[in-house]
Amino acid sequence: MTSPFDIWAPILRAPFSGDVTQEITPRFLSPEIEGIPEIEQRVQTEVASYGKQLGKVLEALQALSAATGTPLPEIDKLVAGVETVKAKSREEYRAEAVAALDRLRSVDEPAWRALTA
Repeated sequence: MTSPFDIWAPILRAPFSGDVTQEITPRFLSPEIEGIPEIEQRVQTEVASYGKQLGKVLEALQALSAATGTPLPEIDKLVAGVETVKAKSREEYRAEAVAALDRLRSVDEPAWRALTA
């Protein structure tokens, strides 16, 4: 069922109206998943996330590229993009932590001193 507002959905987005998070998990009985979804879920939660797994593959590709002298510019660009996002995230997390500590100091200086000692 559609609403009159559906026509504007691609143009106007209210907060949390679109894909806010991306879930990359196997779905039970999904025809797109090869293998056993329960095992896939355990690998993801007990061994390594998809990001960690892909990171290892990218590292291996870069090592092979260097060893063979075969340039892989798209892989290099992908790795650089990932590193940029990670660096930006670290900066944002630090700023959030500093702001949280500043707030704590203003309301509970003994607790702030205990944390920063």
